[in-house]
Amino acid sequence: MSAHMSLSVSVGIVGAIATYVSGAWDTYNVWIGFIAWGAFLALNNDMKNTIQSGVMGAVLAAVMFILAGKLGSAAWCLPVAVGLTVFALVWLTSMPMFTSATTAVYTYAATVGLVVGTGGDVASQSMDNPLVTVIVSIVLGCVFAMVANKVNETIS
Repeated sequence: MSAHMSLSVSVGIVGAIATYVSGAWDTYNVWIGFIAWGAFLALNNDMKNTIQSGVMGAVLAAVMFILAGKLGSAAWCLPVAVGLTVFALVWLTSMPMFTSATTAVYTYAATVGLVVGTGGDVASQSMDNPLVTVIVSIVLGCVFAMVANKVNETIS
């Protein structure tokens, strides 16, 4: 089997399993998991950096929603909250534990998309909190990427 075919088979199998898990468990979002999977591969299979930078981006998106809510409903409130949190996102990537701005931006955007799409509350103290879903999805996305890599190694 060619290297490309074994990679295709491994990603197809593990992607199907990831999708099944997402359907069976509401706290895992397969689409955010695929974002993390891609970020993991782009970072040369660096799980630690993918998770740390990804979680930082998701947390800053949650902070943005809370900050925007505290600022009020004027037209300038959301842009100011976004500006402050994306400034922090980029600035924090100067720290060794948050070196991937790309991953942080992906998860910032994924968190905003999930909140806007579901109407979820990032301040909720339940498993329905979109931030919990994003963090779980980042971690599981990396795990599924690692499993796909192992399946690929095994069948190639």
